[in-house]
Amino acid sequence: MSRSDDRGMVLIVVLVTIALLAALGAALTLATTTEVAIAANYREATETLYAAEAGIAFVMQEVAAVTDWNDVATGAGQSAFVDGSPAGSRVVGGAAVDLTDATNDLNTVAPAGPGAAPPWVLHAFGPLRDLVPSSSGLAPAYVAVWIANHASSADESMRGTLSIFGQAYGARGSRRGVEVIVEKAGVSGVRRRAWREWP
Repeated sequence: MSRSDDRGMVLIVVLVTIALLAALGAALTLATTTEVAIAANYREATETLYAAEAGIAFVMQEVAAVTDWNDVATGAGQSAFVDGSPAGSRVVGGAAVDLTDATNDLNTVAPAGPGAAPPWVLHAFGPLRDLVPSSSGLAPAYVAVWIANHASSADESMRGTLSIFGQAYGARGSRRGVEVIVEKAGVSGVRRRAWREWP
């Protein structure tokens, strides 16, 4: 081999090595970007679940003070935590939340608990920052809480209970829901009878 042939081989080896290193760098960048997006989605989903639970906790405190739960379950938006009309759309980040559609979906897809006939009624709704003022470090979330009274349930074991369903909507499109069934505990208290997270 001549000296010029050696220089040509070295050039090819160097170019192939650079191409391999560039491909490796691109793969690492893609993997890192994907992991960051997964972590952000997981964080928002977790925060959204906690926001739904915060809405339920707030409504549980409100209904504990109410003597007759029929008064609470008859109309929408009777809570101290409302941001306007209980109908129409709200915007959370880049996602839209339509409260009317959400209420209709809930009444269609998920009847209010075991043996329940009453419809879900939108009770409390608004941005998480209005419910929890110290939530400034969290991602924006919108919280809606529905209630259903089981006073006239066909299932006698459900009479005297109230279902509370909280759903929170995150700015990146996450949505998490929790349902709690409560019963009276004394004059001004409630006790959780059941709790479940909705998919």
